[in-house]
Amino acid sequence: AREPSRKTHMGAELSTARVSRLTALGFDVASVRAALEACDGDVDRAEQLLRQERARRETAARGGGDGGAEEIGRAVNSVLREQRPWSEFGERFLWPEHPRERMLTNLVYYRANYLILCVAATLVAMLLVPQLLFTAGLVAMTFGGAVALGNTPVPHIGPLQLEQRLSLATVPAAWLLNSSGCAGALLRLAAVCGGMVLAHALLRARSLSSRWRYLHEQFKGQG
Repeated sequence: AREPSRKTHMGAELSTARVSRLTALGFDVASVRAALEACDGDVDRAEQLLRQERARRETAARGGGDGGAEEIGRAVNSVLREQRPWSEFGERFLWPEHPRERMLTNLVYYRANYLILCVAATLVAMLLVPQLLFTAGLVAMTFGGAVALGNTPVPHIGPLQLEQRLSLATVPAAWLLNSSGCAGALLRLAAVCGGMVLAHALLRARSLSSRWRYLHEQFKGQG
């Protein structure tokens, strides 16, 4: 009867030694236990798993490498998932009695549809004006390069976060737009997109779902 008890005691000491070895490397106890369980108690594999997870988190925190592209992709997808049916989008239009409340409600509720509508209008404009298409390609490459730069150190500055890289990329992008002579076309495109969005947001009658969504966003903002 003492033999199983002795084995259990030795197993507990061995488990404690494994946990202590990994926590000494700076990992928290909960992550260490989860890694050991996932690796069937293999300390070396657990250490490798924990180091990979730490590296992934550090990269994401710096906005470096593929983390920047993934971050942008998640932000876009989070908006597109809220897309409303197009039959509902153009269902019922009335002159507003409370213009401000209706516009704010619809801008929140149909924001994914507005995004898709503006992207479609932009694509049509670029097909009609080839120079705009070429310039848009150069601007996209500029911002793509800023994202792909990752955590590569900039001379005399060091590595930059994603927001900083995108902010710096606006300078050459603005120069490209101004040099190409497409600024006027972009202003007209912005006026068309803005006009469509504001007209729909003002005239589309609010539904119960849109009102509830707007109230939910307000409460979440206050929290």
